[in-house]
Amino acid sequence: MAGYKDLKARLDRGDTIIHDAAVSTELQSMGVPMDFVAWSGPANYTHPSSVVQMHERHIRAGSDIITTNTWSTLRPTLERAGYGDFVREINARAVHLAQEARERASNGRDIYVAGSLSSHITGRDPRTGEIGFGAFSSSPQVSAEELKQYYGEVTGIMAEAGVDFFIVEAMGRDNEARIIQAKAAKETGLPVWIGFNAYIDSKDTIMAGGQQNTTDIAEGTPYEGSRTMKDLTLSEAVNEAIPVAPDVISIFHTRIAIANRAVKVILKEWSGPVMVYPDAGRQSAALAKWHNHSIENEESVEDYIDAAKAWVDQGVQIVGACCEFGVQYIEPLRQAVPKKISVPR
Repeated sequence: MAGYKDLKARLDRGDTIIHDAAVSTELQSMGVPMDFVAWSGPANYTHPSSVVQMHERHIRAGSDIITTNTWSTLRPTLERAGYGDFVREINARAVHLAQEARERASNGRDIYVAGSLSSHITGRDPRTGEIGFGAFSSSPQVSAEELKQYYGEVTGIMAEAGVDFFIVEAMGRDNEARIIQAKAAKETGLPVWIGFNAYIDSKDTIMAGGQQNTTDIAEGTPYEGSRTMKDLTLSEAVNEAIPVAPDVISIFHTRIAIANRAVKVILKEWSGPVMVYPDAGRQSAALAKWHNHSIENEESVEDYIDAAKAWVDQGVQIVGACCEFGVQYIEPLRQAVPKKISVPR
């Protein structure tokens, strides 16, 4: 079975790599219930067979990399959701389920398991200050020392379970949290890929993170240990992360039109391999701000493929997709993009 050194060799020689598509929203579309606080994380414990099937779908669609269902499995989130006694079980099982899918569906192809790391910590109750209020990503209200503890716990569990490498999927403007978790992952001795989402501000500048009203509960009342979060351009945020020495930097969870601009920033600021995996961007008042696949995406498969080909032409080496882009967006990729980029980065 191939290990990470084989994937690194493929990157070094300029091979294009296919990442998977949505994990959580794919599970949701399969009928797996999403927890109000912990989103898809508890499914590793409650619906393991569905998690295996979700990964198998991506492998059979052509993905070279599958991502563990661990975007929302940090201790404070699982505790508030009622799964505090299952932090190790849920995170370790996420890796084991991905490995099982690889064994069942790879048919001899080399498949790599990426450990998903997110800065998603539920908010603090504005009345009590208790972590676990049902809000979307509240890491600025958590001290750096707490974050080191939470990230260190899950990276240690997943490394022990046998993940091949880590991919930081920190969706937000809290670049300090992104770097803290990347460093925690590096401390396991495993390679780390760092991801950024992006938005365009009123001055037409590409900014790091998702656009969010600063009065949102996630950034509202300050508590003891809260950190001041500063807005950074994507260029500034990337340059803060480069000293961590990631193997890959990515743009993810960003609409295709914005990703088209953001990737140019990454290619300018970073000399190593680049990955892009956009999302469909549909929002609602529904749980965790996403609908399931019953609603048609604005971007068709053809739109996505056209964008992916343009990214690879520019030098992007790893392509995939995330929220609401399902396996049908991955299936045509291998035929659509060249097997190698023109010049390895």
